[in-house]
Amino acid sequence: MLQDLITLHLLKNKMNIFTVIYSVYGLLVFSSLFIFFSIPLLLGIWFKSLKKMAYWAHHKIARIFFACIFIPLKIRYEEGVDLKKQYIIISNHFSYIDIPALAALNIPFKFIGKMQVNEIPVLGYIFKNLHIMVDRDSKDSRRQTYIDSFKSIDEGYSIGIFPEGGIKTEGVPKLAPFKNGAFAMALEKQIPILPVSLIGAYKIMKGSFFISWSPCEIICHKPIPTDGYSTDDVKKFSDKCYEILQGELDKSYKE
Repeated sequence: MLQDLITLHLLKNKMNIFTVIYSVYGLLVFSSLFIFFSIPLLLGIWFKSLKKMAYWAHHKIARIFFACIFIPLKIRYEEGVDLKKQYIIISNHFSYIDIPALAALNIPFKFIGKMQVNEIPVLGYIFKNLHIMVDRDSKDSRRQTYIDSFKSIDEGYSIGIFPEGGIKTEGVPKLAPFKNGAFAMALEKQIPILPVSLIGAYKIMKGSFFISWSPCEIICHKPIPTDGYSTDDVKKFSDKCYEILQGELDKSYKE
C-alpha cells in the first residue's frame, strides 16, 4: 500500500514536471512564431494597404502554433458558413487558449479584447493597433468600442467577441450569461451571428498559463441571420444564440 502511494506521488510529480516543460516549450514556440511573423504584423499596422496581411499572419501563427505543440485541431463548418462573408463571431470562453483557437479560423476579423492586453510589451502594441480594446468598467470605453467596431465592419472586417465578457463560467461546460453588445451590434449593422463552439480547448489550459495536451475541435455553426429581429429584440436574439452554443457544449461534454 505504501509503495503504491509512493509510486502515485512520483507519477504525479513527473506529470507536473512534464507540464512545466511542455508549457515552456509552448511559450518558446509562440515567441518564435511571433518574432518570425512580426514583419507582416508590423507592416500591416504601418501601411493600411497591407493590413489584411497582418490578419493572415495571426491566422498562420495560430495554426502553426497548434501544430508545433502537437495539438490536433479539427475545424468543422456547418451548412451555410461562407468564409468570405462578414459575421459577428461569438464563442464560449473557458480558457486563455480560446484566443488562438478562434484565430485559427481563416476569416479576417478583429477581436474585441480587454484593455489589460496593452500592458504586454510588443504584443500589446500589435493587438491595440490590429484589434479593438475595451475597458468594461468605463462607459466611455464601451461607447468607443461600438464606434470602432462599426467602423471596422464598414471597412469589411468581421468582429470576434466572447459574449460572456471574459472567463466567467461557474463550471465547464456551463456558459455564463451573455452580455448584449455582440447582438446589439449584429442587429444594428444587420450582420449574421456566427456561433463557434470550442470543444476541449479548456483542457489545454485550465485556469492558468500552463498547458496540457488535449485535442481541440472548433465547430462553426450555421450562421444566425438577423431577419425577423429588430434592435428591440436583443435579448430574444441573444437567447437564441446562447441555446445553440450551450446545446453543443452539453452534447459534446456528455460524449
